[in-house]
Amino acid sequence: MGRWKVVRKWGSRAVVIGLSAAVILGSMGWLWERSQHEAFLEAGFDPPGRMVSVGEQTLHVVTDGEGPPGVLLISGLGDGYGVWSEVQRRLAESTRVVSDDRPGLGWSPPRQGVLTLDAAVEDIAHLLADPELFDGPPILVGHSLGGQVARRFAYAHPSDVSGLILLDPPPDEMPALLLKVEGVFHRVEAWLASIGFVRWRYYRAHQALSRDQRLRQAHFRASASIKREIVRELRGLESGERFVPPERGLGALPLTLFLANFDVPPPFSGAVTRMNEAKRLIPRESEDGRLIELLSQHYIQEEHPEAVIAEVLRMLSAVDSAMAAKTEADPEGQTGGVP
Repeated sequence: MGRWKVVRKWGSRAVVIGLSAAVILGSMGWLWERSQHEAFLEAGFDPPGRMVSVGEQTLHVVTDGEGPPGVLLISGLGDGYGVWSEVQRRLAESTRVVSDDRPGLGWSPPRQGVLTLDAAVEDIAHLLADPELFDGPPILVGHSLGGQVARRFAYAHPSDVSGLILLDPPPDEMPALLLKVEGVFHRVEAWLASIGFVRWRYYRAHQALSRDQRLRQAHFRASASIKREIVRELRGLESGERFVPPERGLGALPLTLFLANFDVPPPFSGAVTRMNEAKRLIPRESEDGRLIELLSQHYIQEEHPEAVIAEVLRMLSAVDSAMAAKTEADPEGQTGGVP
């Protein structure tokens, strides 16, 4: 009995010491994370693009190349313009290419209130209405969540887009299991980022970079502020209404969907299979729909940039031919999106 009391006594002390150490380390991590955030602000890095007014919001926009119809690259959950670097650089040899940071991501200031897909669609509408960015309906290329935004935009503004290329977008109704797992993952990651762990891990993995490079890149990929914005975006998705595509479809608007096929652990394989089956139906919404399946992870534009670039160039050529034929048939007609 005496031995048991000793075990309980030292066990209780160990718990108290462990909790105290966790609080101290967490507090130190939080202070360090704050110091790194302030160091980024004090460094005064210049954004690579320019700031564009979008309604009451300001977005950071990067433009390259010249020539119609142009391409707008739309990133996925938590991603900025940087995920398109290779694709944007090479496409700029053929046409105007624009990418941006959504509110609260990259160089764009955060938006007040809930971040919804409808708000993202309206941001795209403002960008396309800017004559300094586009002089006609561009092709929209959207990755993941960005693909969902691009598709919704095409239904809401069919005359303002010349084509759609969707890179592994989520279906209209995500399996509940995957939604729950993704939500838990991002919320835990945001908490870990708040105490500096995510940034520390990023620094450890990129020791070859200079201090300024690590400071800048970690701010956009591993900082507490970015991880909080990802959770806000996710919360907006969870609170939004399920999108039901109109029965009319997208007509003859060119639409290509890239589907990423990769190994999934058994607990999630069934849900992912059902999700992919729903994705395969999306190209049927257009009379000119195509499905391209690749052995790839989710970031197709980074793992297979050549495939994405080739499809964009093919669609650009098709759009140019369609517009030339339309102009020849009706020389005085108005320029617009592909009918």
